[in-house]
Amino acid sequence: MMNTDLEVEQLLRWRLARAEAGAPRAPSGSRLLELARPWWESWPGRFAELAGQVGRVQADYGYAMAAPDRAGGGHPVPALVVTESEELTTCARILYFNIRDGRLRLRFRLDETPARARESFGATFVTGEGGRPLLSAQAALSLENEYRTDTEIPEELAREWEPLRVTDRMPFRLILRDEEL
Repeated sequence: MMNTDLEVEQLLRWRLARAEAGAPRAPSGSRLLELARPWWESWPGRFAELAGQVGRVQADYGYAMAAPDRAGGGHPVPALVVTESEELTTCARILYFNIRDGRLRLRFRLDETPARARESFGATFVTGEGGRPLLSAQAALSLENEYRTDTEIPEELAREWEPLRVTDRMPFRLILRDEEL
């Protein structure tokens, strides 16, 4: 008579030992802390450069209101798209904007997109003046040139942004980074 419980247990222990032997070393505590930091703290010089670039983008509000086919939403939000191969200055047209229960739900369309389509970007919201980082979230592609984000935001921002409507001028600019950078 075979003892299958013992054989299964031995097989599982053998598989566990093999998996442990082939697994990479666990990262150190300092490396874990480094990975948890926002990118603008890890690369302050690069962030200052990109924030300066997006801060110089002038959204043509008058043109946007006179050309409704191009506007396709509320006020244009200056945006900088950063990929491995290019930096593209464009505008994000806000299609949906809602703050509820401490969550930001946002949908926007880019006027211009990078040469190679991206499934998602790391979206960093920065102030218009000074380029101070406000928050970072993932912006996922939902339709052609349209991205959406649904993220928790700090309580202070939620209170400040809750009265905003999609047709209002937005108090932020966007840095959209390829998430592999």
